[in-house]
Amino acid sequence: MRSTRGFTLIELMVTIAIMAIMVAIGFPSFQAMIASSRLTSTTNAMVSTLQMARMEALKQHQTVIIKPKDDVTDGWANGWSVFVDLNGNTKQDALDEPTIATFDALNSTTTMATVDDDPSVTSTSGYSNRVSYSPSGRVKSAGHFTFCSAAAQDFRSVVIAATGRVRVETPTACK
Repeated sequence: MRSTRGFTLIELMVTIAIMAIMVAIGFPSFQAMIASSRLTSTTNAMVSTLQMARMEALKQHQTVIIKPKDDVTDGWANGWSVFVDLNGNTKQDALDEPTIATFDALNSTTTMATVDDDPSVTSTSGYSNRVSYSPSGRVKSAGHFTFCSAAAQDFRSVVIAATGRVRVETPTACK
């Protein structure tokens, strides 16, 4: 009698069907996990940017500004850059004020909202177009950046105190 090795077609089809069901059940939670990881990564990039800018302001005894790469269209969503504002005009002069660091655009699953805690600051000033650290390491007004991931229904808020210190909170909504 001859022995055969391998699987029958029915065994193979049942195995593939079981694997397909397992993948279909696990895929949505895997997508949410990826979106949450991207959100955390983006939040951490903003926190490290703010901490670096504050340390540079203290170290160089100069005003350091974090601004969106693209001031006109998408603002902070296109990424941001950090520079020392030597002449105090809040704008980066190409030759005199070199860029300290730049950060990439947000990923496609993350959105961002900027809010100044000071009600006297309008949406066209403050964090909507820059964060400015003074030589003492303080910011003009307290505020926060909120990062939102619709895919994961997850939110992170980077809060900047008036002293310039940064902390991360997990709000219940994107505000």
